[in-house]
Amino acid sequence: MKTLQNQIQQGQGVARRDRVSRRLVNVAFLATWVVAEMMLGLATAQPVQQDAPRKSPLAKAPNGQMAAPDIARILNRGELVVAIISSDSAPFFSEKDGSVVGTDVDVARLIAKELGVPVRFDRRAKTFEAVVEMAAEGRADIGMGRLARTVLRAQKVSFSTPYMKLPHSLMINRLQFSKLSGDRAAPSVIRNFSGTLGVIGRSAWEEFGRRNFPKAKIVTYPSWDKVVEAVTKGDVVAAYRDEFEIQKIMRADPRLALTLRTVTFNDIESSLSLMIGIQDTTLLSFVNEVITMRTEKPTVAMLLKELKQ
Repeated sequence: MKTLQNQIQQGQGVARRDRVSRRLVNVAFLATWVVAEMMLGLATAQPVQQDAPRKSPLAKAPNGQMAAPDIARILNRGELVVAIISSDSAPFFSEKDGSVVGTDVDVARLIAKELGVPVRFDRRAKTFEAVVEMAAEGRADIGMGRLARTVLRAQKVSFSTPYMKLPHSLMINRLQFSKLSGDRAAPSVIRNFSGTLGVIGRSAWEEFGRRNFPKAKIVTYPSWDKVVEAVTKGDVVAAYRDEFEIQKIMRADPRLALTLRTVTFNDIESSLSLMIGIQDTTLLSFVNEVITMRTEKPTVAMLLKELKQ
């Protein structure tokens, strides 16, 4: 009996030792797994690196100062290149005694002065759109010369802050307009103009005509002189341009008032701006700052007065 009890106790002791051994094995395995995971993490972890100093986006100018690349380009070249259409349009821009002068030219010279370089006017462009293209393609730093902001131009260049605003105006052939209006009130006929409207082809006025007078039949001509000739002869009911240009025509020949009348819109105007390549963001900011600093804001009356001088 005693022997049997001893055997049972011995069996229980062995069982306990087996359980303890299994627990020790499990603990050892778990510890080994944890250590292995830690070593793997250390092996795969990327060493922490300090940020390398970034290269400055600025470029060095001839005087040693640092400037944005588009500004440094002009300073290193030693001149500001401004594209203006080849034909004159006084008092905005025209050739006088071998030099380009005018209100637009004054803005360009002021910008060049602030940059500390002379300005060179590139007048190879034969159309206003060609001037815009020169700025868009980087063949000129700035395109200017009575250039209005349009949605078409906005797709290829950046516009500066407007340096001048000109109200829109119509020059109307009295006889042709009476045929068009009949018994209707003139203001209503003008606002809903459905007659023929003469404009300069491939200019902002072609876009303005379609947008502001959607019912009109737009007739394009190669030059403003041709547009004026067409409305005077009655080939079109009205000619469309800014108030300055139309008042200029009427004041030059008062007899035209017998056959023509004018209408100026207070709520439609052209914002004249400089055209700058989309990549020249700092130049655009610089130009805007120069324009903002100007104290004199030209008006139509001022332009007409200057034209007489």
